[in-house]
Amino acid sequence: MTYRVIVTPEAEAGLRAAYEFIRARAPRAARDWVRRARQAMRSLSRYPERCAFAPESETLGEPIRELLFGAGSRGTYRILFVVIGQTVYVVNFRHGSMLPLGSEQSE
Repeated sequence: MTYRVIVTPEAEAGLRAAYEFIRARAPRAARDWVRRARQAMRSLSRYPERCAFAPESETLGEPIRELLFGAGSRGTYRILFVVIGQTVYVVNFRHGSMLPLGSEQSE
């Protein structure tokens, strides 16, 4: 089964912010990085259930999954998404060092 992947404006903004941060330091690497990030999101069209539930699932009470992307000098990013029917909604794109969504509400 192939799923439709929709990237929300919030996720797009997170991706764009990360890209701008990387681009300020390494313009050529940033283009390749953002291409691979978009490719990782598109990969969710096949078997999105392969990804584990994110910590946000418990905090927010929603079945939010995460796909980890990248490593090395640029760090690891978390692609947060939900699956509804045959559609994958990418709801956020965050650096792995950021607190989970909703964690400020539980403190």
